[in-house]
This record gives sequence, structure tokens and C-alpha cells, in this order.
Amino acid sequence: MEDKTEPTYEDAPYTEQSLAQLALAATAQDLADFLIGFVAVWSDYNPRPVEDAARFVRRAQELLDRAVIVEKVGGASWEDIGDTLEITRQSAHAKFRQAVEEWEEAVKRPIVTEEIYGISGGLETRTYNRMPAGTATPDETAAYLDKWALAHAQADGRDVGERPVSGGLARMTPLVEMMSLSSGPLFDEFASPPPHLLAEISEREAVLWERLAAGPRPSRDAKKHAAAARQKAATYRAQDAHTKSIAETQAPNQHASEHERRWPKKIWGPYRTFPDLATARDWCAHCNVWIGPETSGS
Repeated sequence: MEDKTEPTYEDAPYTEQSLAQLALAATAQDLADFLIGFVAVWSDYNPRPVEDAARFVRRAQELLDRAVIVEKVGGASWEDIGDTLEITRQSAHAKFRQAVEEWEEAVKRPIVTEEIYGISGGLETRTYNRMPAGTATPDETAAYLDKWALAHAQADGRDVGERPVSGGLARMTPLVEMMSLSSGPLFDEFASPPPHLLAEISEREAVLWERLAAGPRPSRDAKKHAAAARQKAATYRAQDAHTKSIAETQAPNQHASEHERRWPKKIWGPYRTFPDLATARDWCAHCNVWIGPETSGS
């Protein structure tokens, strides 16, 4: 019988369910290590058990938040959560809504850029990953948790398999990833998304269409969609290259004027410039480009 199972690929992202479970596992491991400190009794140590126990309770609340997220991602309703905790649906929603919404926003757009005041007193931009508890680097986290779980299982004489954590994580199939791939979050962050970010999405779409074309149930138009995505990505890359070439000849105020001309009243969010003290240039976080020629700052 012909195998119609959709293949998965090592460069495919993990499913949201797997990421939620990994966040729960990482939080549990951190909490377990924290508890070890309560076991030892040191004669030359001034203990603060109440303070440490209070810290544990706060961290245990995070573990419960992560557990709720796992069940919500898996399809549980607020009524289901409330029944488990013996509280009302409304109370469950009020108690865990913020944690669930923060998770959903992070999954939708993991990498964000925000403006902050730098050491010079001016506005600068900071880019960071807001995925929690090791899920920003899931492969590294899973490998570490595998070793941690194996070490503790061996000490207890338990058999948990060779990959107790990573072995249970699932990656998206090309079709599932295609359904999740969207430029929507970019338009939430940018009124006019920069071309280099749109190019990345189109390039990934092309890869996924090509995989769907080669899969066990190929779409008739998959190859055509792949070619169209490649063409779209090339157009965005050309726009990005053009923007960068122009920026190299501009002063910061000229570049800001160019933004106003191209996207009048539509640039907000991470469009800010801040100086590179080494080269006396400014950086445009929207265009992902240094402004002006590279010169010595001395």
C-alpha cells in the first residue's frame, strides 16, 4: 500500500502544541532544580526558608500558567479548565487570560522590535524574542532537557527512553506550516512592512509549495504557486537592495523624508534611528539598513 503520510523536515518549525509542552517542561525542570535547595541542610548557612518558599510559590504559578496554555492549545475550553481547578469558567478566564494571550501573541510574532531610551538619552530600538522558557531555541532546550531527564531517571532506576523530551516533539508538515505562514503579523507591527521581511515569507512559501509538489498527495498547481512565490520574493529582494543602495547616499534626515514620501503617515512601530558610534552612521530599523557611507567616527 502506498504511504500517504505527509513527510516532515528538520528545518520545519515545531507545532504550537509541542512548543507549549516544551515551555511547560522547561519551567518544570527549573522549578525542580530550585526545590533541591530546600533539601540540603547547611550548618554554616543562614537560611531564609519563608522567602525562598514564597519565591517557589510564584514560580509554581508560572508552571500552572504553562499547563493551562498546553491544554488551551490542545483545544480545552475555559469551562474545561475551570472544572479541573474547581472554579467557574469566568474565574478561569480571568485568572489565566493574560498568560494565554501573551503566549498567542508571542507565537504569532516571536521577534519584535521596540523603542527604548538608550544611554545617550535618545530613542533606540531593541529587537528580542518573546517566546518563553527556552522555546526561542527549542532544539537546544530539548537536548538539554533530554540530558537532565536521563540523568535523573538513571539515578532513580527508571527507563524514560533515549529522548524523553525531544522524542515527543512534533514538527509541522509542509501543509500545516503553509496554513500558519502569513504576513498578517507583519501588518500588525508595520503599516507598510519592509521588503526584506516580506521576501523571507515568500521564499519560505516557495520552499513549502515545492515540498507539497513532491509529497504523497501533490497539488496540481503546487509548482505554479512555488514559481509565483519565488518571483514575488525576487521582487521584494530587489526593492530591499534598492532601498539599501539609496540609504548609503543619504543623511538621516533625508532618509526620514524618503519614508514620509513613500509611506505618508504610515510608518510607526520600529522605525527609529540610532547612531553607530564606530562609524558615525544611523540605523533604520524599518529598512534594516545603515544610513550614509561608512566613515570613521573619530
